[in-house]
Amino acid sequence: MRLTYTPFVGNLQELAKGYMDSFTPKDCDEDQDNVSKVPEFVEAMISSSTEVVFMTGRYASKEETEKKGNNINCLGWRFKPWFYQHAESALKKGEFLEYIPRREYYHRHTRYLYWEGKPILPFEDQWGSRFLLGWLMPPKVSLLKATQGEAIRNYYHEMHVIQDMLVPLYKGRDALEWVHQEMEVYPIWLCPHRLFKLPIKTMVYPEPGFKHHCRQGDTSSARMFTDMGPVLRGEVFDGAEAVSKMEQWLIENHSFQPQYAVSELNEKDFWRMFDADLYENPRKKYGAVGTFMSGYYKSKKGRETDY
Repeated sequence: MRLTYTPFVGNLQELAKGYMDSFTPKDCDEDQDNVSKVPEFVEAMISSSTEVVFMTGRYASKEETEKKGNNINCLGWRFKPWFYQHAESALKKGEFLEYIPRREYYHRHTRYLYWEGKPILPFEDQWGSRFLLGWLMPPKVSLLKATQGEAIRNYYHEMHVIQDMLVPLYKGRDALEWVHQEMEVYPIWLCPHRLFKLPIKTMVYPEPGFKHHCRQGDTSSARMFTDMGPVLRGEVFDGAEAVSKMEQWLIENHSFQPQYAVSELNEKDFWRMFDADLYENPRKKYGAVGTFMSGYYKSKKGRETDY
């Protein structure tokens, strides 16, 4: 994998625009499908309201990788810096390019659980600790949940945020400003998600008539969204209230919340966010209504609900 790290400094509007320009043609056209103009892998890490690192990558052949002078980073070794720390180093040393073994790139966030490793093991991001105990990472999530007490559970609801927002790309700037104003949570992880217009309306779908607006990143058959993941906090903070406000913003802006995250949606608002027509038809046809719980109750994970 050939990966380029590009630092960027500016206000939130400029960060959002820079993120869009890093992987989409500036005009709406079919160049979005042109593999020579669009990177194969994209993500961004916003470390503060003024700093971000964009990472764009492509598959590389063995011959290209082994050329003299290329930097190969086997970041899966236990003593290596966690990937987000390594990426943030671009803010100091500027843009750089390196080659990463494919499997290790796929698991680049695994060792530290997307920033969650540090609150669980605060010392584990230090070199000495990684060298001696790095083989223990990552801890098994099911074990952590099975052994967490009431105090830890309350911490995650009251002083912590682990969320994902699926937002139309052109509303990314508005979403970043909202998160900064209402949560002020950093880092924020960004990754594009293409949502295709299908012959039938599914629970997650692009806005009706989107192809007539032709916004940056869109094509006639798909609207470009971005996954936006605000993570961490620290001081006194009502996480449940913040998540509830975030969910209302998502509903009002035709955006979606992946349901593996903590949710404070009530049943009415859940079905305002997700279209239920296609989901309910087979439930009624095969007699599941009244027999099996709906998707809302299967995915509900809020302050009043056990994991």
